[in-house]
Amino acid sequence: MHRKSTAEKLRDDLRELVDAVVPDVESAVHTIAERTPPLVREGRAVAVEKGTHAAETLSRRLSDIPGTIPSSVVDRLPDAVSDHLPQPRRRRKALLVLATLGLVGAAGAVASRRRRGSEQRTGPASYPRAVEEDVDAVDAVDPTDPLVEPRIDDTRG
Repeated sequence: MHRKSTAEKLRDDLRELVDAVVPDVESAVHTIAERTPPLVREGRAVAVEKGTHAAETLSRRLSDIPGTIPSSVVDRLPDAVSDHLPQPRRRRKALLVLATLGLVGAAGAVASRRRRGSEQRTGPASYPRAVEEDVDAVDAVDPTDPLVEPRIDDTRG
């Protein structure tokens, strides 16, 4: 009889082990591949929800602090937190100043339009014209004018 060496025995044992373990490993890998994407999606959704809640809580606590939050602190905060912080009133003041300037400009435009309109009316007037004093109406009419109708007494004028 032929004796097997230790290396051959180990080789046979390893093959048996691999043949016994491979189906279990393949099944586990298949299960992980099926279940991982939904679990990852659920985990991301939970993380977003908890992150939003944490951002709101942090922004609420920061806004409860008396005084304004320094800009160096706001710059280091994540966008999710800084979006929930109350905005400074500078923007409101700027909008108020712009609205006031707009109203003043509109009032100035209306005043200048009125002034131009009154200047046009007070300029050289064409009506009523100055009339010379009536001298004798008969003398003022040119008797040779063909448009003047003859008088009843056959004289023009």
